[in-house]
Amino acid sequence: MSLLNFLRLQEIDSSFDDVSDESRLRDDDIELNDQFDEDSLESYWDQVVQDIHEDPEWFNFNHQ
Repeated sequence: MSLLNFLRLQEIDSSFDDVSDESRLRDDDIELNDQFDEDSLESYWDQVVQDIHEDPEWFNFNHQ
């Protein structure tokens, strides 16, 4: 018998809640119109890959 059948969610204790009700109701709009520099992103990602390959604990899972 699984113990998961007996798990129940606990009620949220609002006495420790630091967030006001107003901020919960307010929608946070996210603007996704920002342009990004493709060259700098590519350069950054190349550096990340290089750092991974230089990590002594890195393991290449492609080798068989």
